[in-house]
Amino acid sequence: MREAAEPPVEGFWWRTLAPIGAVPVALAAALVLLAALAPTPIGDEGRGVIAGFVASALILLFALVLRSTLPGHLAYWSTALKHTWGGAVGLGATIGAGLLVGTLAIVAFATAVDPSADRHLEDLREDVGLAAWQKALTVVALVLLAPLGEELLFRGLLLRALVRRMPFWPAATVSGAVFAVCHLDQYVPWPLWPRTLTLAGTGVVLAWLYRWRGYPASVVAHASVNLGAAIALLASD
Repeated sequence: MREAAEPPVEGFWWRTLAPIGAVPVALAAALVLLAALAPTPIGDEGRGVIAGFVASALILLFALVLRSTLPGHLAYWSTALKHTWGGAVGLGATIGAGLLVGTLAIVAFATAVDPSADRHLEDLREDVGLAAWQKALTVVALVLLAPLGEELLFRGLLLRALVRRMPFWPAATVSGAVFAVCHLDQYVPWPLWPRTLTLAGTGVVLAWLYRWRGYPASVVAHASVNLGAAIALLASD
């Protein structure tokens, strides 16, 4: 049976565009910080790590600020937290593991059929050479700040705004596509189609999980995916 969209509410475009706009604003602030750190002796890798950490922290901050501006009767926060963290850990970790397996399968397929994708992926596997403090900031940003901020931004705010104008699955697809586009800064060249496809698919699955088991489960699944990425990154050092 086709699900009906929630009744539209005033301020739809603000509730849709503000979460999307928070990402480039955070990235722009991180780039300003990156330029400000140029005279320091911490090196390009260190500056990049600090800028990435700040961008993740700002996305979480912006998501919390945007959530605080919503009318109370919409109950975004209470609805997002209707399921407990305790019950979300196992489910979220399981879904996250499945997403990692799916990502690896798509990457393997891409490298088999697209030689250019294989070359680009090899470029991304270069040693990162991070110091201990840089590794710590990277892990915190990937496994804690990014899941908390992005799940609130893309699922708790954007997805919930979209479902007031369209059925759930089209809304999940749109939010997944936006999720992928907002991560295009994290890899080169643009666009690397396996990465884009896996990000969009991950966004759709996280939207479904958010709808089914709430914010805690989607955060844990997101953190599990990012933990796999962090382990792969640090293992290449």
